[in-house]
Amino acid sequence: MNSRAAWLLALLCVARCGPALAHSAPNSFVKLSFLAQSVRAEVLVPESELAYATAAERASEPFAAYLLRHLSAETPQGAAWKVDVRSFSHTTYLEHAYLSAQVEFTPPAGAPTGAFVLLDDAVTHEVRNHLVVVLARDAAKPALLGALQYPARRLTIQRPVQK
Repeated sequence: MNSRAAWLLALLCVARCGPALAHSAPNSFVKLSFLAQSVRAEVLVPESELAYATAAERASEPFAAYLLRHLSAETPQGAAWKVDVRSFSHTTYLEHAYLSAQVEFTPPAGAPTGAFVLLDDAVTHEVRNHLVVVLARDAAKPALLGALQYPARRLTIQRPVQK
């Protein structure tokens, strides 16, 4: 076999076998529970992807502070919601290490909790192929509300509120 044929065979093998050998990156998840006065969320961010997203930052900061810089909500008209990171912990989800944050979103006076815009770029601002999957937890089975991937960082949510 000449060197040109060997080179073509190597390229063909990489093109065909590369995707099978690649490690799929874990996604982030935002699981929303709609209440009468607020929306509660479990935010799951894979630690491996967070490390890539924060590698270029000068100073390390607590996860809660980082999350508050990259996660918010507003009314469809643009009025900001109050965002409170209640707690966070390390967990394993779908066989990957994650940071799990319990977040509460409170709308401004008079705004309904079932209609808002979620803004999230906690990993996607740096890891462009990362996906944020947004789910509703108010049913027996979680419902997909949408997903965010760079450059999208805004997702309009319309959901009935639990009584």
